[in-house]
Amino acid sequence: MAIMAIMFSLLTLSLGGIGSSQSMSAAGSNVKDILDRARTLAMSHNTYTWVGFYEQSATAANGTAGTGTVVVSTVESMDGTQLYSVANPPPTLDPTRLAQAYQLQEITRAHLDVLSASAVPRADVPADPYQLGDSSFNNGLSFQYPITGTPRYTFTKIIQFNPQGDATRVGDMPATLMEIGLQPANGNVANINSKNLISVQIAGIGGKVTLYRP
Repeated sequence: MAIMAIMFSLLTLSLGGIGSSQSMSAAGSNVKDILDRARTLAMSHNTYTWVGFYEQSATAANGTAGTGTVVVSTVESMDGTQLYSVANPPPTLDPTRLAQAYQLQEITRAHLDVLSASAVPRADVPADPYQLGDSSFNNGLSFQYPITGTPRYTFTKIIQFNPQGDATRVGDMPATLMEIGLQPANGNVANINSKNLISVQIAGIGGKVTLYRP
């Protein structure tokens, strides 16, 4: 009986690890798909698109900032223009000139984080300001969901695609690379000891999106 109990415990731990791995794989694939669709939309509609990321608490009401659920919203320019001047950006993208491109997405059991070069071998991306998990990624511009009316979310971590498919932080010039680091979360607590990490890198020129794992 003791041997059976030990075997059952090991099996449970193994299955838990597999489940976590599958969850992170799905999270990375979802983020890549969202970014690829936004880039394709910008190019096909000859317009600008913006992908906003917001992390909310997995255990609190919608819109409560915290850890555990990454919320993603994609909007596009209705008139094909950038809507702002880089030299003098407004605090928000003009809601009267925005359209919701896709349904709001929620990626559960995931935390936005800055990943070290040793944690995930890949091309180096400076945390300040080109890793989305860093606070400096916020460049002062925002948009809301829903676009008009009472906001449920305000997005300040935003990746922009132009009509050529190039990517940048909103309100900035294209960087060589930007990155979204994903770490597993249990409820509203990030699993800081996990090696099950995902790096989603976005090339500035061309906007190619690539996934990396340890």
